[in-house]
This record gives sequence, C-alpha cells and structure tokens, in this order.
Amino acid sequence: MKDLVDVLHEFKVFYLATESGGKPHVRPFGAVVRYDGRVWFCSHDAKNVCRQMKTNPQIEIAATGPDAAWVRVTGKAVFEDNPGAKNAMFALMPQLRDMYAAQMEHFVVFYLQDAAAVLCKIDGTKIEDLQV
Repeated sequence: MKDLVDVLHEFKVFYLATESGGKPHVRPFGAVVRYDGRVWFCSHDAKNVCRQMKTNPQIEIAATGPDAAWVRVTGKAVFEDNPGAKNAMFALMPQLRDMYAAQMEHFVVFYLQDAAAVLCKIDGTKIEDLQV
C-alpha cells in the first residue's frame, strides 16, 4: 500500500477544499509531512482557509500526477499545537521557518482525523487505497 505523503510529494501541488456559507473554496497547498503516525499540513491562522476549517472541519484534498493519476483525500481537520509536527514541517521545507520567523505564533499545523485516501486512474478506476 502506497503512503499518502509519498504520493502528495510526488504530485508536488495538491488542492484543499473547504466550505463557507454553502460555497466551496479551493486553494493550492504543497507542504505535507508524516510525523508521529499522522499526516500533517500547515497554514497561517489568519487565513480564510483556517477559519473555514475551524467552522466546518470536513475537507477534501485532490491532486493529479504522472500519467494523469489522481488522488482524493477526505477527513476532518484537527488543529493541534504540536512543536514536533511544526519542526518536521520546517525540516521538510526550511523556507517556512523563514516565512513565519516574525510571526511564528500564527504558524499552525493540522492533521486529518478519520481520513481516507484513494489513488485512481484518469478514468476514475481505483488503483488502490492509500495509507493515511
């Protein structure tokens, strides 16, 4: 079974979808790391995406990769002040530490609870479930 983090790293950019006021909102993300058995993402707590996930934590992630394979991930965003996860994110992407140096208190990490991920061919045929 392939690991979700490995697939998202291979695909480079993935899109996280939230909901607000009955309308979908999608934006690109690129930072994802496995730490302490969980898949972690990060953001800035003043961004709309964080407010939307705190109001309605049910999210979806989608990405396409080589050979037009695609992945869909569903789960509930759970924010946690986890220094280890933050450091793992900085180790993966050192530029994040530079970006947030003057406002580190706004750098937040979250993981997905009750997550499921599936890798599919372009025609929608399931290739396999991914380890989340």
